[in-house]
Amino acid sequence: MKMKRTMVTAMLCMLLLAIIPLTASAAVSSNTAQGQGNLIVTGSVANFHGGDLILKEITSGRTVYSAHYSAPLGNTVVVESLNGTFTNLPYGTYQLTWTGNLGGSFSIHF
Repeated sequence: MKMKRTMVTAMLCMLLLAIIPLTASAAVSSNTAQGQGNLIVTGSVANFHGGDLILKEITSGRTVYSAHYSAPLGNTVVVESLNGTFTNLPYGTYQLTWTGNLGGSFSIHF
């Protein structure tokens, strides 16, 4: 009986050690660029449970762009491509953020 309880406790500890890194990896992805004119975005994001793509001017806190991505059907991961340009932006520091739980790999530059 004591051996069984020890095994169950050990299995629970291993399970917790496996879950903690998974929840920590659900961080927000973002990149920052400073300048003016045309802001170029390239890369992709992984959409599993949905998320928001938000471009803000950091100094003023003004949201320049915001789009919501709905969760795909069938519990699948859809890789959303990000290729575009935000034109005629005034000088500032801009941050593009993806709030989905699987993150992304993208860059922004003027």
